[in-house]
Amino acid sequence: MAKMTNDELASKLSNEINSATGNFNTELSEQREQSMKYYLGEPFGNEIEGRSEIVTTDVRDTIEYIMPSLMRIFTTHNNTAEFEPEGPEDIEMAQQATDYVNYVFNRQNNGFKILYDAFKDALISKTGIIKHYWEEKTEVTTENYDDLTEIEYQSILANDELEVMEHTEEVLQEAQEDENGMMVSPEVITHAVKVKRTKTSGQVRVMSVPPEEFLISRRSTSIEEANFVCHRVKKTVSDLIMEGYDPKIVEELPTYTSNNAEYDEERIARFSFDDDSIPAQEGTGASRKVWLEECYVHIDYNDDGIAELRKITKGGNIILDNEEIDMIPFSTICPIPIPHKFHGMSIADTVQDIQLIKSTIMRNLLDNMYLTNNARYAVLAGQVELDDLLSSKPGGIVRMRAPGAVTALPTPQIQNYAFDMVKYLDSIREERSGVSKMTQGLNPDVLTSHVTSGAVSAATESSMQRIELIARIFAETGIKDLFRNIYSLIQRYESRQKIAYLNGKFVPIDVSRWKEKLNCTVNVGVGSGSQNSKMQTMGSIMNIVNALVDKGAMGTLISPDNIYNVLSEYITQAGYKNPDQFVSNPQNMPPKQPPQPTVEEKIANQKAQLEIEKLKLQQQEMQIDTQIKAQELKLKARESAINLALKKKDIELKESELDLNQAELVLEQTQKRPVAIGKT
Repeated sequence: MAKMTNDELASKLSNEINSATGNFNTELSEQREQSMKYYLGEPFGNEIEGRSEIVTTDVRDTIEYIMPSLMRIFTTHNNTAEFEPEGPEDIEMAQQATDYVNYVFNRQNNGFKILYDAFKDALISKTGIIKHYWEEKTEVTTENYDDLTEIEYQSILANDELEVMEHTEEVLQEAQEDENGMMVSPEVITHAVKVKRTKTSGQVRVMSVPPEEFLISRRSTSIEEANFVCHRVKKTVSDLIMEGYDPKIVEELPTYTSNNAEYDEERIARFSFDDDSIPAQEGTGASRKVWLEECYVHIDYNDDGIAELRKITKGGNIILDNEEIDMIPFSTICPIPIPHKFHGMSIADTVQDIQLIKSTIMRNLLDNMYLTNNARYAVLAGQVELDDLLSSKPGGIVRMRAPGAVTALPTPQIQNYAFDMVKYLDSIREERSGVSKMTQGLNPDVLTSHVTSGAVSAATESSMQRIELIARIFAETGIKDLFRNIYSLIQRYESRQKIAYLNGKFVPIDVSRWKEKLNCTVNVGVGSGSQNSKMQTMGSIMNIVNALVDKGAMGTLISPDNIYNVLSEYITQAGYKNPDQFVSNPQNMPPKQPPQPTVEEKIANQKAQLEIEKLKLQQQEMQIDTQIKAQELKLKARESAINLALKKKDIELKESELDLNQAELVLEQTQKRPVAIGKT
């Protein structure tokens, strides 16, 4: 099985780019170009010289009315997204993941600006694209150090980040010996060095991608299902070399290619409002800028019959890298999705015709006003000084040679139906976009009518439904996918030992303990009316909690954690980012110290302690008495035993004496008996 050659691969990718949705001169690109021009309020191209050329800005006004509500919805809470634990053992880990992922998005990356750009791209150009990836960045700086000691110089040599480029030594004091050959003063040497510091670091990078730089295969319904996705990216030669590409290959990359996005009409439309439509010079040398295509394609590169997902970067027909990956690093949002289709509709699409019609009506109205103030005249040829007639100014004169040589032509007045038509068009715009006076603030008519506050709140919430739907669509599609991917990147590449400043304190982050996947929810707030309703509801809950505490429910129905949660939610709904600045989390509080006793309590405690000591002494005395008595009993028993033994000895002695006496008596008797002599 033979692999594809680079030429075959480059040719296939070029074909995919040329046929992808969003490429130059496609219908989608032209629609987005037109939407951008409508947003910027540029002329339609049907203007007539000498007539009004006014262009209303309904598209821009509608989008700018929606943007504050969307940004408030997604940035009111401390955390844009939260991760839910799958079991009781995951609670602490899920909270740490929530805090750190939001820290990465909002602190390490400019989360507010990313959301703002993506939301506005979606409202204008159908789709907002957010790219997320792990970036290994190498920074090279040059530093100079003077008057270094030997120890300091050796520490620089031992630092792996530093490379000595220049080094000089200077002897400040030479070594000296005394008359006995002993060193009186050692030699002092200082060092001056020039070093190059190379520091490599990595972090999750999140960026908003301009719509014209993003391509996707036709008839795709999602990024996951797409066979081909491409990101046109502009980089300098220096950036590419720093990323590790071969300098010789980088130098061969063409500055201008057939796929150069710099001259895309859609891109030019964005800059033509206040900038020259001609792009800037691409630079030379290391600062030269080149356009690359980062292609994410399912392709059977190994010719094994299985198409794998690969990232292939090319510039012109030169392949810079080709590697197998497991995910496409993009998340997308669309305000008005069309089922089973990747690109839906934008808010600009729904309002463009309103802007065109209103601009036409406004031009006619202004033209009519111009004719009213500067009417047309019928002139008798040769009888009027035309210069006087053409100079229209208060108090001016017109010289005529005959009476009636100048006659004003009647100008029909446009009736009020034109203004009614403008109001009607505004009502249509409100119905299509969901942007009405109620979403922009209190309707002045409400102040002069007998309308209850409940009715006003209901009307406000009703007018916010369309914006809330857009926010919910954003949350459940691109934003949720974005935070899941950030979580995955952190878990895969982040250092296993890291310290981050979260919630007002430094916290050790150990991503090795994180689970492979967690459920992600996006904190989607609601409009101003519902926000006030939430604060009122939380205020009612606080009153209930206070009533329960007053009735002695503390420790049964109410705990310190319950009170903290209520206060924290109320402060969050009020718009403050860190509730811990105002109330302390009971989980982080040190153990409560016991109250200090009063003087009377101290005296009573001392008396009680003395009584306890007396009881202890009495118990000890009783124990000693008991021990003494036991010893006495033992002694008496021993004495009795000894006496018995002595008595036995006495008896035995007496018996022995008796036996001895008997023996002596027998002996004596034996000696006194006469002996028989010579008896035959």
